[in-house]
Amino acid sequence: MKAKILDKEILSNRWAEYACYTIEYTRSDGRIEKQKREIHDSGNGAAVLIYNRTKKSIILIRQFRLATMVNDNKSGVITEVCAGLVEENNPEKTIKKEIEEEIGIVIEKVNYLFSGYATPGAKTDKIFFFAAEYGDDISLTTDSHGLKSEQEDIIVFEENFDKIYDQIFTGGIEDCKTIILLQYAKLHIFL
Repeated sequence: MKAKILDKEILSNRWAEYACYTIEYTRSDGRIEKQKREIHDSGNGAAVLIYNRTKKSIILIRQFRLATMVNDNKSGVITEVCAGLVEENNPEKTIKKEIEEEIGIVIEKVNYLFSGYATPGAKTDKIFFFAAEYGDDISLTTDSHGLKSEQEDIIVFEENFDKIYDQIFTGGIEDCKTIILLQYAKLHIFL
């Protein structure tokens, strides 16, 4: 199996690139096909699980996500881990900046866990996953967080890990990057 890009037609480039690719694809049986695929490229992402092992708690956010409203989430509000689009091709620097902007705290040490393609059938994005421990001295504010220039309206909250983990199975947590990091925490942090 191999592919060769023959042509790329940009369909839209307003916020992210949306393009139609024409490829020559050699199938596993040796047959060669010409195929067309539409690909969305919004850049890579970084996500972080912020946890306190002693309190067995995590910090999460709630924010409005139009895509979820369009797809059956009536309010459009979703609970998720802190995340953002990778800037300057530096996932670690990006996630530290996102923690400060979205959560309102500074965490110097984040641990890289792994990366993976989020939706490889139609999108180019790869997500870089991190974990960061916070101390008992961290004080969260109930103010709305996020960048006004990005029209972010983020509510930050601290919650017991087990309570949040159980919400994976009751529909309270529907964000895949959050589910992945909660599963990681169940296996490696909160044993």
